[in-house]
Formats: sequence, structure tokens, C-alpha cells
Amino acid sequence: MGSDAIKKSLKAHFRTPTQNLSLYRSVLLFLLTLVIIIVFLFQETAQGKIPKLRRAHEIINRTIPKWEMDTAREDLPRQCFSLLEQLNQCQSSKETIIFACHRKWCSSSYGHCEEVNGIGDRTQRMLSMVTDAIDKCTRVEFDYPQTRNGIDLRFPTSLEYRDPWGLISESFHFRSYDVSDHFVNVDSWGKLGESNQVHRTFAHFTPMGYKWHHYDPCLYHILFRKTDDLNTELAYYEDLFRLKEGNTVGIHFRTGDLTAFGVKNNDIRAQGESLESSYNKMVACAEKLAENLNLSRGSNNKFNFFIATDNQHVKDMANNDKRYDIHMTEETPSSYLMSNGDKTAYLDLYLLSKTKGLSVNVLPAKYDGPAERVSTFARLAWNIGFMNNEQLHECEIG
Repeated sequence: MGSDAIKKSLKAHFRTPTQNLSLYRSVLLFLLTLVIIIVFLFQETAQGKIPKLRRAHEIINRTIPKWEMDTAREDLPRQCFSLLEQLNQCQSSKETIIFACHRKWCSSSYGHCEEVNGIGDRTQRMLSMVTDAIDKCTRVEFDYPQTRNGIDLRFPTSLEYRDPWGLISESFHFRSYDVSDHFVNVDSWGKLGESNQVHRTFAHFTPMGYKWHHYDPCLYHILFRKTDDLNTELAYYEDLFRLKEGNTVGIHFRTGDLTAFGVKNNDIRAQGESLESSYNKMVACAEKLAENLNLSRGSNNKFNFFIATDNQHVKDMANNDKRYDIHMTEETPSSYLMSNGDKTAYLDLYLLSKTKGLSVNVLPAKYDGPAERVSTFARLAWNIGFMNNEQLHECEIG
């Protein structure tokens, strides 16, 4: 009996590598679970201990800090100062509208992800809703960090939403709210009156049934700023393309998701054999706009164009076109359906906004889909560039 006990003891001591690995995994999982529980309990108890301090902190810090306001005034056009002051005044409201989107996690391998429309659709709707919120003088916040994609919030202290789950929600890619129904009721905003109750409403960037409407172009520049990396790229291309000379027409040629990226939807604007014909119509429209704006030709007696497109074939045709001086970025077009496609899109957006006018293709008559006649991306570039109606030429290509 003693010999058998010794053998069992030795077997238990000298486990196989597979058994050891399984044991290590179990211990690691147990420790990780324990840490999560401890952090959660700490947050819950901390919330109970300091509610008065937290409420005081929120009241004191709800408006935009003075140093951020001063920095913004150095960067923003003077015409935007009035709207900036109005936004800041409404940030003290106890009613908060939080504009939410989890797009930043869509390129990850785990976590909550909600795909949304492209930059034009989601930004113009969001700016329209913020306009509604300011009209009702409610506070606004954003759960939409985009640092790695070229833009960031100009006033993160006041405008960036912070989830109650803190680092846990960031680590595991989830939020304590849900906007997956894409529902918004703008008419219910701003009706708290003199109530001291703090109220939060969450709204998706692209809610169902909500149509974007007029907004002050200053609002985009007030809410967002370019990152240092994007500023560096813009300065490089702005100098290379001689955009400051004011003699360049921007061309936004959208061929559609199916044509450009193989996405199986109804967004088809130009394809197949008609693509070259459509391209020639686009540059002809751009030439007409340049003449209407009385722009000067370059040293080679050629008009200067900057072209932004979702299609590499179009870029190849433009690169071989010797009739004009056509400028393009070195980036390969990327689908907006993935968040990493935003970086090149923001670069094109700002460059288009710095041109003297925009030539854009409108939807073909046989188009069957949800898109608008003029690309919302081009319309956004036109808006943030403070252009007038004479600086937008709608081109019929088919």
C-alpha cells in the first residue's frame, strides 16, 4: 500500500506538458476574471462614495475649458466665433445628447462593431443633429474617437463621452448603451425645462429616417481638428499641387461600391466600357467649371485639376491624360466599409475643400438605391470649404 501511494504522489508531481499548459490556462483565466470583478466592484463602490464630488466635477467642467477656447480662436476663422460661443454656452445644459458610433472597432478581431455609412453621409447627418441640439441648447458629446484616422475632437475635455465602465469597456470593446435600433426623436430634445435632473440621450450617427439638413460649415471646424499627421500630409500635397495659387478645380468622381470595391449592392454609378467615357465627361465638366470661374491655365497652357475617386482605374486614366495637369495623392482608394479606409478619405476631403471649385458626377437616371443625387462626400467638402453655388458643377455622365 505504501508503494502505491508513493507512485500516485510522483505522478501527481510530474505532470505531462499538456496537463501543465491546461493548468496554466485555467489559473490565468481565474486571475483575469478575478481582476475584472475587483475593478468592477471598485468602480461600483467608488460611485457610491463620491456622488456629490462627481456631480460637482460635472457642473464645473461641463463647459469648454478657457485654454481650449483660446487655442480654437487662433485656428478658426473669425466668422465661426459666434457659433463657438453658442456651443460653449449650451454645454452647461443638464440635458446631454450623445452621438454614438462604434466604427473604430470594426477593423479589430473582437468586440462590438456597428458599420455606418461613409464620411459624407454620417458626418452631414451628425452635423445636422448637432445643429438641432444647439437650437434647443442641449449639451452634446461624442463617442467617436478617430485619432488614427486623421481627425480628432477639438475639445475632448468637454465633448468626448466617457463610458461608466471605463477601461473595461475600452479593453473589451463594448459600451453600456445600445443604439443599434438607429432610432432618434429630435422633437423630444430640450424639454427638461428648469429640472435639475441630469438626462442623457444616445443617438446613432446615421439614424433611420433622419434626413440631413442645412448646417453652418463652421460647425465641422469647431467640433473637429486635423491630427498632426494629417496636417503634415496636407501641407505636402497643398504645396505640391499649388493649391494656394487658387487655380485648381477639384474633381470628385464616384463610380460606386460595386464598381470600385466589388461590394454587392446597388451603388453603381459608372462601370465597364462606360468608365472611360464617363471619365472624359468628368474632365470636360471640370474644364467648363474652370472657364466659368475664370481660372488661369498653368505654364503648359493646361488647366490644373485635383481628382479624388474611389476607383484605381480612374486614377490610372488620369495619370495618362496629357490634356491637363492632373494631381492625385499616392494613396490607393479604400472602401469606406472598413474604418481604416477613413484615413485616405479625410485626406481627399480636405484637399477637395481647398480647391477653387468642385466638379462632381451626379447619379445616373437608372440608378436604383438610397444614395443622393450629389455625393454627400463632395457636398461635405464643398461645405467645409465655404464655397458658394457657383463653385459646384454637377456633371451628368450617363
